[in-house]
Amino acid sequence: MYTPNPGSEFRVKFDFRVDFTNGGYVEGRDFLLDLEGTSVSDEDLKVMIVESMNLAKAGEVQIFKKAIVRRGEHQDTSG
Repeated sequence: MYTPNPGSEFRVKFDFRVDFTNGGYVEGRDFLLDLEGTSVSDEDLKVMIVESMNLAKAGEVQIFKKAIVRRGEHQDTSG
């Protein structure tokens, strides 16, 4: 289960789209999630997206770009 960690050194920054099984979708651009390490697979990231947003009716999840960034070394004001 994904749990945010404001003390983590790394984050994953990505664009995504989640289609809902009951219609509609949600998209995000330059979305950030905390990481416990320096990498994350696309499959694990898809699970993290759904869990972090509590998307009960999530269907297909697409990731359009992904980068690992150090906290504070990217355009993010909560750094």
